[in-house]
Amino acid sequence: MTALVTRARAPFARRTDERRPTSLRLFTDQLGYALRDLWRSRIALVFTFAFPLTFLVVMGALVGNDTVSADSPVRVMQFVTPSAAVMGALYGAFPTIAASLADARERGILKRVHGTPLPLWIHLGARTTAAVVFALGSLASMLLVGVVAYDVQIQWDTFAATAVTVLAAVTCFAVAGVAVAGLARSATAAQAVSIALAVLLSFVSGVTAYGEMPGWADRIARVFPLKALNDSLQEQFDPFASGAGWDLRALAVIGAWVAGAAVVARLTFRWDAPEGRARRRTRHGVVARSTLVARPLGHVASRVVGRPGWLSLVGDQTRWATQSALRDAGWVFFAIAMPVGLYAFNASLMGGSGVAEPDLGLQAAAGMIAWSVVVTVVVNIPEAVARARERGILKRLHGTPLQIQTYFAGRLVSALGLVLVTAALILVSGVLWFDLRVAWGGLPLAAGVLVLGTASLAACGLLLASVLPSSKAVTAVGLGIILPLAFFSDVFVFGVVPDWMETVGSFFPLKHLANSVADALAPAGPTVSWVSLVVMSAWLTGAGMLARRLFRWSSEP
Repeated sequence: MTALVTRARAPFARRTDERRPTSLRLFTDQLGYALRDLWRSRIALVFTFAFPLTFLVVMGALVGNDTVSADSPVRVMQFVTPSAAVMGALYGAFPTIAASLADARERGILKRVHGTPLPLWIHLGARTTAAVVFALGSLASMLLVGVVAYDVQIQWDTFAATAVTVLAAVTCFAVAGVAVAGLARSATAAQAVSIALAVLLSFVSGVTAYGEMPGWADRIARVFPLKALNDSLQEQFDPFASGAGWDLRALAVIGAWVAGAAVVARLTFRWDAPEGRARRRTRHGVVARSTLVARPLGHVASRVVGRPGWLSLVGDQTRWATQSALRDAGWVFFAIAMPVGLYAFNASLMGGSGVAEPDLGLQAAAGMIAWSVVVTVVVNIPEAVARARERGILKRLHGTPLQIQTYFAGRLVSALGLVLVTAALILVSGVLWFDLRVAWGGLPLAAGVLVLGTASLAACGLLLASVLPSSKAVTAVGLGIILPLAFFSDVFVFGVVPDWMETVGSFFPLKHLANSVADALAPAGPTVSWVSLVVMSAWLTGAGMLARRLFRWSSEP
């Protein structure tokens, strides 16, 4: 038998390569995680890259790229590209970190990080730097497209001033995003508020608006860093300007906002979500509740209740869907507040829509009504349906006597109600304050067009919810579709558009909805094109049939 020999263990020697990592190593690791997190966020990619690029391409198609004069090689897009770059910098730094940081807090990631030796400044610094990198990447992409496609000239004499101004501005936007994440009570609120502020400031600061800004808008915008960045880049990219491009006032405004936002971010930062907002997810993504306490039902008198009728069921679903929509800050802003406010802002730029350009003013109102429809039924409702599927709500509903037609009928009726309220707000504000002229006798025809157009676009939205794997994918793809489509569909009015854009837009129902509403309310008399009715009906039939065939009650394979 073999003898078993026990050998004494050598003293344990600590490996030198297992020392505590340096702060630089911790920072680079956290930066890598933060960059991957932002890259995987589809909404961040849409707003950071797709939206500014769409704006740049559409503006290039609208204004052309001729030389500014016969004896100058400078082209028109030399003065448009900086605004697209500013837009990319803003959306790349501000909403991205606000939404991602609030989401990490709500999912308990920050709380788990707090239980590790990782310093707070490293974690927040990495997230802020990741947002800055995203913003700089978007800005550089817009400039690259401008140089390659539109012959934009980089002004090397002002390059140092441009680099310092851009770096200071994107840092300001990122720190402001951290502050918004600290102030918001939920990830949904942080995303809605940050995007809403970005959209509003973009118009007030002259980034996405056209024409001369009203005096009140210019005075408000001068307080914020976005206008400081936009005006500085416009000056620094102007080949006819002299000097090195330094704008000390703009840098002072940006610096003041960096300091103020940093103080707010530090005072409002929380490792954990507010009480009642923390979520614990199961394997299937279902929110786990606290312990449920069963209460005795002896005090409840038993009643014999008959089966509710179809109208009663639709009414209940409509009421529930409406309450859910009105509690969603993002829904209220993008589908109600934004179209009403954007119409009022554009009408003020026109100097009174009924005085200057009656047809253009009415088309602007109809375009914002169509925007309310497409956001509601192509983004908001499909996202809500997909989220209900992820949480298992649709699967449980499928086990009840409630029919799918009843569920979606309630959603559609709710959407129609919200759209009609938004349309009324737009038309009333236009008539009262902007001299908008409409044929009130055409209201029934306009309402009928709205019903058909809403149903047509809702079928497209339901198709997205049926084929895409998650609610986040639905939101990202929906926004990625409607943002460029709006420029081709007379939703955002810029005057005369090229024929090829008119042709592309005519294949989709959104353009026909916007034009049909304008035709139905035209002071010359209500009319509607039969072609528009046929196109909207065709999309309703085709997309509706596909959505019904592909719809899934559960996210499980």
